[in-house]
Amino acid sequence: MMKSEIKLKLIFNFLEELTRKYNETFELKEKLMKELKEKAMYDPLTGIYNRYVLIEFLEKELERLKRAQNWKVYVIFLDLDNFKVINDIFGHKKGDETLKKVAEILKNNFRKYDIVSRFGGDEFVAVLIGNNNEDIDPILNRIRSKIESSFSDFGISISYGIAIAPDEGIDAYELIQIADDKMYEMKRKKKEDETFPSFFPNKCGEKNAQKETQKNHLNGK
Repeated sequence: MMKSEIKLKLIFNFLEELTRKYNETFELKEKLMKELKEKAMYDPLTGIYNRYVLIEFLEKELERLKRAQNWKVYVIFLDLDNFKVINDIFGHKKGDETLKKVAEILKNNFRKYDIVSRFGGDEFVAVLIGNNNEDIDPILNRIRSKIESSFSDFGISISYGIAIAPDEGIDAYELIQIADDKMYEMKRKKKEDETFPSFFPNKCGEKNAQKETQKNHLNGK
């Protein structure tokens, strides 16, 4: 074999190896970029959108709303009732499982084109787009019923507040605050209502709590 042919073959092999390494590096970069994008968009515990994605979506919808008058933007602030009991008695692992289940209920019962996010702790915020006569009470009643039935042993329910744009403003943060304030008003009324379960609604839940407390005591927790 002539020296020139040997040189060409070596060059070809080098370029082939370089191309392979470049492709591997490119694929790794694409994978990392996808993972970073997902981490930036989704809540790591529940898998639903995080607060930053929700705020960005809300701001874009409010800008669109300025140019159209035939629909409204609904901001719903939701907070779990009695969630502290889960963490205090059953531990944070059970609390995390509860949040995952609640997020699943929210995701499956809001409409596919609604945006649902975990805002922080046991707080969730949803943004719905609807017409002037949109009735979202059936959706929220269904969600509350499913949460209460799923955690009936622990007295878990949900309180919520709704802010409507443009009726109550067109600023994203102001609307979230209005919905938050209304949520706390609902929570306050529940506390004043003696029929609302402030701890466990039945003996089954109470027994579960006692068993868990005894178990933690035996384990030295």
